[in-house]
Amino acid sequence: MFDLPLHPVVVHFPIVFGIILPFAAFVLWWGIRKGTFAQNVWVFVPDLALVYGLSAAAAVYLGGEDEEKVEKIVEKKVVEAHEEAGEVIPWLAGGLLLVSIAGLVRKDSHRLRLAFAVLSLAAIIPLANTGHTGGQLVYKYGAAKAHLPANLQATVPSAVVPGGEGHDKDHD
Repeated sequence: MFDLPLHPVVVHFPIVFGIILPFAAFVLWWGIRKGTFAQNVWVFVPDLALVYGLSAAAAVYLGGEDEEKVEKIVEKKVVEAHEEAGEVIPWLAGGLLLVSIAGLVRKDSHRLRLAFAVLSLAAIIPLANTGHTGGQLVYKYGAAKAHLPANLQATVPSAVVPGGEGHDKDHD
């Protein structure tokens, strides 16, 4: 029924939650500071950080399941670059979760909540790097080919590799 590998499906969840998190934090910080929202509405931020972390951990786990297949198609160092970038994200999300909880404990701390919002915005950078390396695996190095049946793998052209024919050095 569902013949796609789960990693490429699940990986979109931490991307979405990681991008929504700082914007939700800024909106709630502003609303609490102006008195529009009650201070206890901040509970939404740790909840969002928790879901971000859990979905990131699931994406890492599922990526590990695909690793061996993909390394048959793509150089191991390219796969490892994405793996190492991805393994940072659950830890980053866990750290953000702890900081966001501090915003619940210290209910009058507008600075702490603002600091969290800024930190979570900065955390988009490693998240984007992870997504970029994953995109390179699929679109530049042809990692998706690893999930095709063996009889179809031969019919799909190999991806362009650095230094190979058709390689555009200006777009790396």
